[in-house]
Amino acid sequence: MATTRALAASGEQIEDSELSVTSALAVNVKAFLPAIEDGATTTVADGFAVLVQANAAGDVEIVDVFGRRVAMIQAGESAVLKANGDVNRPVWSVSPATNILSIGQAQPSAGSSTPALGTTGPAASGTVKWIGPVQLLDGTLAYIACWT
Repeated sequence: MATTRALAASGEQIEDSELSVTSALAVNVKAFLPAIEDGATTTVADGFAVLVQANAAGDVEIVDVFGRRVAMIQAGESAVLKANGDVNRPVWSVSPATNILSIGQAQPSAGSSTPALGTTGPAASGTVKWIGPVQLLDGTLAYIACWT
């Protein structure tokens, strides 16, 4: 089951079931990505994506299973990391998450029975169910995160 998790300390492993990882820590931390293989056990398959958010004063350094830096996410920033390839040629791509469209619990607009889409994040207990890219009409790529 896909989850959203907050990092508690430096050196934590991003799990294969997580779609969103956040850091609310005031210090810089390092997180390890899972191995890119076939998606069995604790590995991920080609196409797996995870949203990483540095929500506080500390940066989040993301490294692969070999300890190589994949991304440095500055405090207040977010990025989507996507697994590409397989065990023979594992590569992580990084996209800034400046176009995150968060769809939370929709509430009807004033005087309307039609739910309005919110731009606020999930509640602390929310679980990300899906995150994926969407191409906007102007050609830019946005990521949509849906949670319950």
